[in-house]
Amino acid sequence: MTLFKRLEANGIQTADLEYSPAKDWLKISLPVKNIESLLDTKYSVFQHEEGDFLVRTLEWSLPLHLHEHIEVTQPTNSFFQPRRRAATAKTVDDIFEAYPAPLPPTDPSITAVCNTSLVTPLCLRTLYGTVDYVPKAPKKNKVGLNDFLGESNNRSDTSIFLIAYRPEAAAAAYEFQVQVIANGNDEQTQENATELAAGKDLEENLDVETIIGIDWPTPLIAYTTGGPPPFTPDLNTPSSTNEPYLTWLNYVLAQKDIPQVISTSYADDEQTIPYPYAKSVCNGFAQLGARGISLFFGSGDSGVGADGTCFTNDGKNTSTFLAVFPTTCPYVTAVGGTMFIPEVVAQNPSH
Repeated sequence: MTLFKRLEANGIQTADLEYSPAKDWLKISLPVKNIESLLDTKYSVFQHEEGDFLVRTLEWSLPLHLHEHIEVTQPTNSFFQPRRRAATAKTVDDIFEAYPAPLPPTDPSITAVCNTSLVTPLCLRTLYGTVDYVPKAPKKNKVGLNDFLGESNNRSDTSIFLIAYRPEAAAAAYEFQVQVIANGNDEQTQENATELAAGKDLEENLDVETIIGIDWPTPLIAYTTGGPPPFTPDLNTPSSTNEPYLTWLNYVLAQKDIPQVISTSYADDEQTIPYPYAKSVCNGFAQLGARGISLFFGSGDSGVGADGTCFTNDGKNTSTFLAVFPTTCPYVTAVGGTMFIPEVVAQNPSH
């Protein structure tokens, strides 16, 4: 029995199926009792100790002859809650203590606007030669950024930053688009003391402030996507901080108007992502590339792995360098960090 015949046997007509743009994923909306019949299982409502409710099952099954045709089925028995990433920013003092600053730049135009303790949009624009550049097609081109894990871009904070460092672009703090996907977070209230201490929205605010500060007046679209992806824990990531890239991809690939450049500052240990899921995500990135979209991802925060965590999570506990996804996907561009002016490759003082 083929997959479609099994669906029809459970009362699901092929005309009612929802497909991803590449027709490599199916979305099926059914009453729970029908899903239970389809997957030979029983779903229940589970409550997390923090109060959240999930509809999940402890086990499920499909006929063996269908396994080669199905890569991922969700939601099934994944109970992981997406966790906000811990802030990984290093203070300037931490960097200076470990690495003496190099000689100052010889170009007086850079020296006039840049210093190693305060990197501003004007410094970056001067450093990379765009300070006098006038966009040729600001109404046609767009740039995008991604937010995951309940994080958002706070417009008030962005406005304060732009007023201070790019005043002519300040209005853009309240003009950029936000597209909410799968109950992503677009909270605009001010963070409380606990959230500030935890670094909530720290990186996301840095992303939006840097992008607008450099590329204004090119329009910005921020995508904020909710939901947890499949996840396999390892020593470095015992709780899921992985991103639902596939949810975002299925949404954005269905759009006709997509930013030509999309920046994402998230990254995960590759081994925490089930291979079929990672493969599907990478193929989705290839589809965006085929449409002329450039994807940029951060190369990670810990080099070959955080201290004491460089071991496989396959039960063998083998010492290894930890590859980072999605930058291991050949269809994206990995962007590493720099420090000092003139720039050198960024290094973590604790390593």
